[in-house]
Amino acid sequence: MGTASAKNGTVDFATAPAPALPWDQGRPVINGPDVYGASPGKEFLYLIPAIGERPMRFTAENLPAGLAVDSVRGQIQGRAVVPGEYAVTLHAENSLGTSAKIFTIIIGEHKLALTPPMGWNSWNCFRSDIDDARIRAVAESMVSTGLAARGYSYVNMDSGWQSKQRGGPYNSIVPKDGFPDMAALCSHIHALGLKVGIYSAPYTVPWGTDGCGTTSGLMDTRFRMFNQNKFIGIEKHEDDDVCQWAAWGFDYCKYDWNYTDMVNAERMSRALRDAPRDMVFSITTDVEFSDAFRVKELANLWRSNKDMGPLWELFLHNGINNTGQWNPVIGPGHWFDLCLTAFMPRDGKSFTRNELIAHISCWMMRPSPIMIDCDTALMRDNFVLSLLCNEEIIAVNQDRWGKPAASIYRDDSWDIQIKPLSDGNYALAYFNLGTQPAIAPELESAAKLGIHRTSPVRDLWRKEDLGVFDFPVGVDAHCAKVYKVYMV
Repeated sequence: MGTASAKNGTVDFATAPAPALPWDQGRPVINGPDVYGASPGKEFLYLIPAIGERPMRFTAENLPAGLAVDSVRGQIQGRAVVPGEYAVTLHAENSLGTSAKIFTIIIGEHKLALTPPMGWNSWNCFRSDIDDARIRAVAESMVSTGLAARGYSYVNMDSGWQSKQRGGPYNSIVPKDGFPDMAALCSHIHALGLKVGIYSAPYTVPWGTDGCGTTSGLMDTRFRMFNQNKFIGIEKHEDDDVCQWAAWGFDYCKYDWNYTDMVNAERMSRALRDAPRDMVFSITTDVEFSDAFRVKELANLWRSNKDMGPLWELFLHNGINNTGQWNPVIGPGHWFDLCLTAFMPRDGKSFTRNELIAHISCWMMRPSPIMIDCDTALMRDNFVLSLLCNEEIIAVNQDRWGKPAASIYRDDSWDIQIKPLSDGNYALAYFNLGTQPAIAPELESAAKLGIHRTSPVRDLWRKEDLGVFDFPVGVDAHCAKVYKVYMV
């Protein structure tokens, strides 16, 4: 049994992503995950991601006490006090029609990132050359391009915001001159319905900057030195820095060091959880598998891979070869992070279109957090938007079960992955790792899961129903196809 598309008796090897729908035209459609979590008593912000002609009116039934929806902007805000699981119905209405979505809000401890976080990160795009104006421009572009209407919600600053000084009411890291007012920046991004992230490290001097980290002083000899300039100091400032980040209004912390030990991870995890504001916790870059169950308790997402760039070898390393062992600890609230996307060229290298399809297919299937690296110009590229704004592919990534994809066939030329979905169906992805278009091997193991030649199937990239699953799967070299197979 295979898949791809047989037209007039010939195998169709091409993957042709459907164009992104205009986000501000047509009848309303509410996108995004089916579930969202937050802590009791802490500030709540959720932008209802919806496409359709504006103006649009938003309402919500059965919100937790303390929350309310802005009917014009579609933002749910407030502070939910009573822990519990709330079955909310979201509504969107414009002059052309209405849309409704059942949406579960879970208020409780350790309920952040119940689906993989989606947003943008500055590093692969700008390296450390960031400032207030650039971050604002990206946030505004996420709205104006329709990314926010598909659920991309985080605008994350990587290294480059820090100065060499500490100060202020908490003796925290002082921003460099390009960031005159962090609180105003956070407020601006929140007004768009988006969230904002910050970067730091337990090093005295983090990667990508000559500014401060969350420790200082002489080397803490309990921890390994990466090199003479990258070590953890004996003076600890996690609590000071987190207090300031919370006061400014940050919603996400990326914490970056090599020899990624759980002692320093726990110090920052505790500081973030004790903060008066919810902040998703991301750890990078080299968590050891022996710490898998511990990091699951401490962080919402973590890495154990190389920095991603537009090289096929990096795609194989991060996306294909380095993931399956983490499956037992992947799920709601704790995700294995395949690293940032790699749309931007780097050092004269760039992915082909087919390789970008494979890259995004893999990140969506895993499911990995999706932190895009596009500048504001690339955000408007039609092909890029067709990959990032495909609601059916995003739904696989944001499925509330959070089940990891598993390889059911693997050799030097193919990786075929299957992912169970909460509606009882499966996502099935074929990755052609070879250098020539090819027909995928037969899948005897699929029958054991109830997938047969009579199973209805849909091409998610094309957004097309293909009838039943009785055709050979052809895939271009260095490309992928993703299907939804229905269990009926």
